Amino acid sequence: MESAGARHAGPNTPSSRSGFSGRPKRRPRYLGADEIQRGKGQQYWTVLSDLVHGEVIGLARDRSQESLAGLLKEQLDNRQRASVKAVCIDMHQPYVNAFAEVLPTAEVVYDKFHVLQHAAEALDEVRRQEFFRAGEVMREYGRGKRWLLLRRWKTVRGSKRKELQALFAANRRLFKAYLLREQLDKLWTYKTRTGVLNFLLGWFKALRWQRLPEMEKLGEFLLRHLDGIAAYCDHPVRFGVVESLNTTIKAIIRRARGMRDEALLLLKLRWATARPIRSARDLLSMLHGILQEQ
Repeated sequence: MESAGARHAGPNTPSSRSGFSGRPKRRPRYLGADEIQRGKGQQYWTVLSDLVHGEVIGLARDRSQESLAGLLKEQLDNRQRASVKAVCIDMHQPYVNAFAEVLPTAEVVYDKFHVLQHAAEALDEVRRQEFFRAGEVMREYGRGKRWLLLRRWKTVRGSKRKELQALFAANRRLFKAYLLREQLDKLWTYKTRTGVLNFLLGWFKALRWQRLPEMEKLGEFLLRHLDGIAAYCDHPVRFGVVESLNTTIKAIIRRARGMRDEALLLLKLRWATARPIRSARDLLSMLHGILQEQ
């Protein structure tokens, strides 16, 4: 079957100029899968990427189990699939099912940013409950502080830090929930699965007498996904690669003013990620390659 790159490769395409179509197929060790929204409404694409080299492997419409399973079967041959050690995804169950179907021996590593996003949602729910339960004092300090409260403590400076301190002095329950959220960042500093489990057990002990049902639900959620969180100890994947590729995809679509040719879009994405221009040296290398081929 003719590939997307072969159909569109011509004298003026990135593929022909760089020799991209003839690049050897790597055997990816770590894969990433995430969805990206395109257009208005609930229109999504599934993005499959190589996390080690930071390259887009394929795109598929929708974010279903079938779309990701199709990508894995079409874009990777048997040897490539056998070389995959771990996959990084969020908690989207269709993606978990797709990897279990096509790559049953690969371990699932849950994306750190999505785990912390659930923690931020739990903290926001505590804020909402405390705001409506408390009287005028809490409302005076808490009004308009949602986004400030969701920021990490190390990123808060100057007068904003003083505002947070005043809010915590007015409501100790909110302060305790904030501390519990901040502590979760340590989950990814441990080198063994036992260390991760011991940390979570200590986190639960700190939560026991706080009367924070929202954080207790978060704890139950973390326990259900413990294997995927602790798998990072054995497979330290680069979490930021998937989000970085999503940013690249959005930038290309924006510059293309709504490109509709998916095969050409995939070719451009592969070119952009396989030959990134991050410095003057990268630019000179690209120009040198074009001159040599001419």
